[in-house]
Amino acid sequence: METEILAIVLGAVLPIYPVLYAIYQKIGKYDEVVEEFKKLRNEHERIKEECHGS
Repeated sequence: METEILAIVLGAVLPIYPVLYAIYQKIGKYDEVVEEFKKLRNEHERIKEECHGS
């Protein structure tokens, strides 16, 4: 009985695992882009304040 449940669970999860992994990788890449954007935005604000004296 337990092996049948295990087989059903694995049969349901294993086919979608590559999709879940691809989504996980894309989220990681998105986080990197967001962090870089924040750095550039902060640098832009700092330079703008230096140039305009605001």
